[in-house]
Amino acid sequence: MRSQTITYRLPEQQEALIQRFQKHKTLFNRELMNDILAIFNEVGLNGDEAVKRFTQQFDQVSLDTIVLADAFVQECIDSLAPDLRAAIDRAIHNVREVNLAKIPQSWTQEIRPGTIIGEHVHPLDAVGLWIPARKGPLVSTAIMLVAAAKAAGVKKIVVGMPPLQDSYGDPGTIAAAKLAGADLFVVGNGVSVIAGFAQGTASIPEVDGIFGPGPGGIAASMGVAMTFGKKSVLGIGPTECVVFADETADPWRTAHDLINEAEHGPDSTSVLVTTSARFAERVEAALWQCIDEIDGVRRQYLQSVFDSAGKGAIVVTASLEQAAEFINWFAPEHLMVVCSEQNEARFVELIHNAGEILIGPDTPFSAANYGIGITAVLPTNHFARTFSGVTAKDMVKFSTIGKLSNQALREIYPIIKELGEYESLPAHVRAAQIRVE
Repeated sequence: MRSQTITYRLPEQQEALIQRFQKHKTLFNRELMNDILAIFNEVGLNGDEAVKRFTQQFDQVSLDTIVLADAFVQECIDSLAPDLRAAIDRAIHNVREVNLAKIPQSWTQEIRPGTIIGEHVHPLDAVGLWIPARKGPLVSTAIMLVAAAKAAGVKKIVVGMPPLQDSYGDPGTIAAAKLAGADLFVVGNGVSVIAGFAQGTASIPEVDGIFGPGPGGIAASMGVAMTFGKKSVLGIGPTECVVFADETADPWRTAHDLINEAEHGPDSTSVLVTTSARFAERVEAALWQCIDEIDGVRRQYLQSVFDSAGKGAIVVTASLEQAAEFINWFAPEHLMVVCSEQNEARFVELIHNAGEILIGPDTPFSAANYGIGITAVLPTNHFARTFSGVTAKDMVKFSTIGKLSNQALREIYPIIKELGEYESLPAHVRAAQIRVE
């Protein structure tokens, strides 16, 4: 066990805990945004050449071509090991099944006699999906985003990803995305590819929606893309998780749940919130033991997350209400709730800021990341206070429907007349008046 604890008690150590997570709410700063805008402008002016230049500058990869050939994509599928292919196929089925259940349907209703309202739901024509790979392949992210777009009925699905040193993308990720329904693959520096999605280049088609996770630069790019009229979901940055557990949970399992998300990278966030000080001690001891058993770069990542400068912590609260208050402030991307049966429903009811809520001892983060079919492309850095995860619902748009009978128009004509005259818009009034006189 390490000499320096990562356990904090609330409310006694609230200031120290806030200080540990002081930078967490800043996914990107204004200076970075200015750099992103400059890249967008350059891609808008010089297209593919700018994408290639920025890929050389930031990724140290020289690109001959941005679009991956269909033959290479097929090779990626053909090279899949049988067991991996089977797992990918099942994951695609589950994600598609979940998203089909979530898609809103068009509807109409006669809300008042002669007044019909409703919504017409239609998929976006084309989407660009960014699949990061700097810290390792993300086959699961490709499946979740592409299968969601396919379920929504998007006609053209373009996948962008960073190139490996051979100037191609990760083969497994490409294969999974193609099997899920991707139509075209482009490689290049992330910000410049997203800029291409927003404006179009000779190789990168302009799309209607742009989605995908990544570090601050990618998150900022999604925000800039929205100023070009593109649909997106903001705040999907480096992974984060919170586990709420009481003394009925298993400390060893809980330690593994904490490293489940923390192993993504040194910028990951992993927090245990508990009402039991004794349980916190047992989890912290198990956590260091688990980390010591892991080899390679993932061990370095975990050590960074849980050292004094990282965003890993254990928080002990005096009550369920105080635990929920902290979690709602944090608004985690992934939340796992493992507690007594009598507290489970009560605690979940208290939570209103979380990207996902996984309930019970047998619903680990990895099950949601890979197998259940629910999205793991979720808002981070407090963005779950206002945003939700990316699903097929984000890849459709709504047209409001209204239809009036002449009698229904007559009934609301006094409203049109009074408001139109007050706003000094006589043509508004006249357009209705000629129909009711």
